Amino acid sequence: MRLSPQGAADVRLHEGFVDHAYGDPGGVLTIGTGFTWASAAFRQWWAKNRPGKTFGPGSTMTRAESDECLMLASDIEYGAAVNKFLGGKSVPQNVFDASDSVVFNCGAGALAWKWAIEMKAGDYHDAASLLRNTATTQNGKTLAGLIARRKDEAILLETGKYASGGQVTMPTAEEVNALSDGVLERGERGSPVMQLQQRLAALGYKPGAVDGIFGYGTESAVIAFQKASKLTTDGKAGPITLAALAA
Repeated sequence: MRLSPQGAADVRLHEGFVDHAYGDPGGVLTIGTGFTWASAAFRQWWAKNRPGKTFGPGSTMTRAESDECLMLASDIEYGAAVNKFLGGKSVPQNVFDASDSVVFNCGAGALAWKWAIEMKAGDYHDAASLLRNTATTQNGKTLAGLIARRKDEAILLETGKYASGGQVTMPTAEEVNALSDGVLERGERGSPVMQLQQRLAALGYKPGAVDGIFGYGTESAVIAFQKASKLTTDGKAGPITLAALAA
């Protein structure tokens, strides 16, 4: 998987953009969209685009260059670490984007923390709850910016809402009809099923792995939602159930 344009916009929102080298709150020399010399991707980009020049005070970078470096960093470093951690497991794009943002900010070691274990297991509600209170300090000080970032990443992971704007939506009637007879039910597979699972998880109904496969776990979650919403409890996500989920 790869960081989406919306995901990149969220990283830019949190990291900001500065066209010259500066010291971050921890005193680390930083440039562009939060790049530091500790990043192998940034060092690679710098060597290619600033041959023979030393990165230090006075160094500059344009916004377009920063955007280019951000995607490189995700492809070969931060997003690559998430893909390696997932081991080929497919997750919704918003879950990948949120995880990429966390690793960009905290390093690949963040994937060993409890939120990531729950994320990989497909329990996005618990993963988001844990993430909200993860890595909100720097040098022993609680930073408001980190609290806000973890909150935004948790919301993105669980609900699909991007801080920079945009929302992962429920499958449309056309998408469902293209997959089946207009009703999602056990045994079916595909993107609409994954979107259904994601929405169920965001509402606190646990469908099991969010993998695009409508199995017993997804059926049980649909039934639980239908009962709570006073709908026919048949375990099938037809037009009425899908509309209620999207409300």
